Amino acid sequence: MSVSEGLLGAVAEVVDEHGLSGTGELTGLLAVGAEAGEGAEAVALALLTLGIRARDERDYARAGWLFELASEATVGMGDVQLWVRARALLGGLYRAQGRYDEAEEVLRAALAAAEDASAVPGSVRIDVCNELGILFKYTGKFDEAKSFYERALTLLEGNSVSDQRAAASLHHNLSGLAHSRGDFAAAVEPGRRAIATRERALGPDHVEVALDKAALAPVLIELGELDEAETLLTEALAVIEETYGPEHYETGVALGNLAALAYRREDYVRAEELFGRCLRLKEQALGPGHPELAVTLNNLAVLAGRNGDPDRARSLWQRAVTILVASVESGHPLLGTVQRGLESLGPGATA
Repeated sequence: MSVSEGLLGAVAEVVDEHGLSGTGELTGLLAVGAEAGEGAEAVALALLTLGIRARDERDYARAGWLFELASEATVGMGDVQLWVRARALLGGLYRAQGRYDEAEEVLRAALAAAEDASAVPGSVRIDVCNELGILFKYTGKFDEAKSFYERALTLLEGNSVSDQRAAASLHHNLSGLAHSRGDFAAAVEPGRRAIATRERALGPDHVEVALDKAALAPVLIELGELDEAETLLTEALAVIEETYGPEHYETGVALGNLAALAYRREDYVRAEELFGRCLRLKEQALGPGHPELAVTLNNLAVLAGRNGDPDRARSLWQRAVTILVASVESGHPLLGTVQRGLESLGPGATA
């Protein structure tokens, strides 16, 4: 079911009038829907659409409020499918913000509701399982992450464009999971499948294909396939910058991968400059305490140590440890890496 721009505009007007007050807005929204000849389902879909737009603009406070309102609207309807979609989006939003415990609670509740309701389609269950897989990759629960990704793959039902995009995303994420575990050889096949599947669905110049290429490149760097990695990154960055602009989070991620390539080629000056730009763009998008910053902080700390600046290295590693201790499992490999880096500096290097 699609939502008319007229209803979206009317719903947005009510939302803007109330701000993030949390009082009385749902009644007004349902009244707006009734005036437009639409029911609660259309209002809930409008809220989800506006929430996704706010999320994509990184207005996370507004997005979370809209997803909560959509959840509230669906409860009155008894529409489990829409409720699960709203909660999956909210859980994904919490995960993107680094609010991992809250994300797990919301996503597990969404999955339980989806499993109890036969009316919830496979596509919605796939979204929830995929979100849980991403969450557990970040927190270091790698076996659980793999289980949810593979479970989602079994739910794929056809060969439509949407099915192919979902399959590509799951292969992309399985590759990323293997990369996080340090099993680089195992990351190559799903990474290549993600690119090939997405190209069939969307064409070779789509930004989602570029993101798949940018994700496979660091795996190839670890395996010493530097020329292919450079080709993928050059192609990917051109599309990402054209689509999102030079200041976007995804541009920062691609720059970080180019920095890793420069480091591998022993071009340490360029590597430091690119990692610095990557960190700036990630901080700009995610905030100064987000767990995704830790890998870039670690890379900059390694470079600082190589450049004979142990004080800067210590500061960067201490910051990374502080961020990770608050958000990931104690056995997470990245946490172990930054702790060992800190310990290598000797006395005074505790966090």
